[in-house]
Amino acid sequence: MGNPMVSIIVPAYNAEKFIDETVRSALATRYDPIEIVIVNDGSSDATLDILEEIAEEHDIVRVYTQANAGASAARNHAISKAKGSYILPLDADNRISPDYVGEAVKVLQARPEVKLVSCEAWFFGDKNGRWRSPEFSINQLCRHNLVDNCAMYRKEDWQQVGGYCHKILGREDWDFWLSLFENGGEFVRLPIVGLYYRVRSDSKRVRTRHLHKEIIDALNYRHKPLFFRELNGKLHYQRTHSKGFNRLIRLFRPHHVHVNVADPMLEKLVYIANEPEEARDFISMPQGEIRYIRYEEKRFHLPGVKISNSKARAAFDSNNKSHLGYYEEQTSLIRLKSYLALYYPDHSDKLSETTKKM
Repeated sequence: MGNPMVSIIVPAYNAEKFIDETVRSALATRYDPIEIVIVNDGSSDATLDILEEIAEEHDIVRVYTQANAGASAARNHAISKAKGSYILPLDADNRISPDYVGEAVKVLQARPEVKLVSCEAWFFGDKNGRWRSPEFSINQLCRHNLVDNCAMYRKEDWQQVGGYCHKILGREDWDFWLSLFENGGEFVRLPIVGLYYRVRSDSKRVRTRHLHKEIIDALNYRHKPLFFRELNGKLHYQRTHSKGFNRLIRLFRPHHVHVNVADPMLEKLVYIANEPEEARDFISMPQGEIRYIRYEEKRFHLPGVKISNSKARAAFDSNNKSHLGYYEEQTSLIRLKSYLALYYPDHSDKLSETTKKM
């Protein structure tokens, strides 16, 4: 039995200055078999012409074109066309070393519990030197993106988490890593320099810095159960001290969430009960009807005391399959809000009937 196929996928937008160098670094990979799947994301420069010339020279290079839709959509497009069992994304201005792919495959083949394999990196361009990689943990990943986009994972895991979220316009790789590790798994960083990361003043990372708050809001919508487990609450704009902030907030404004289902997607529906309706746009919504019944009541809160009851908790019936769970939050020292999450997968009229009786 031969080696598993690895698909190196490259989203390319107006990358005429660097794309040839990037692709040829991938072509120098010593591992076999590989394919290089590139999606031209509506470039207006000579990117497509350069890619077509390379594809004519090398059978393992395949090029697709789409209207400009962003890096996440381009990556998803490329991976949907990929034939490999393993995926290695590569940005269109970076380079990889010849040994990176082979060493990463060894880990994924030998250790099924590992979901992601990265490497050491070297800066070049406007900055030169070793990229000092921080120690990895899920808790730290919830606060900081610890892994560059150029890391290898299984295609089946990409399918399971629903791919990259195209509605997040920056740090979409961070969002993807969070999705990957929501249900466990391990991470390995190879002790080799496998990535050469180009630093430039007009990079996407620089261009999206002004979207910091929007990105954090979207991550909170998409990964709220994970953040509540790891950070005891939401991810704050001042990310580093989120867990400490949440510990203090919970003294005065505690939250409590009860989930009646094992499905991670349905669990998220309970956790976003108190979020604006736009939160639903950022998660995979199941077929069927979801509705939240909101209750407000006056209830004095003594700091440090947990929520003991609410109207939503009283209305919740663990034997009713339409009851996903409830969400409680003390919004002030004298006011409590709670939400009962209801879901019917078949759009039946039972939901309206149930709601009328409550």
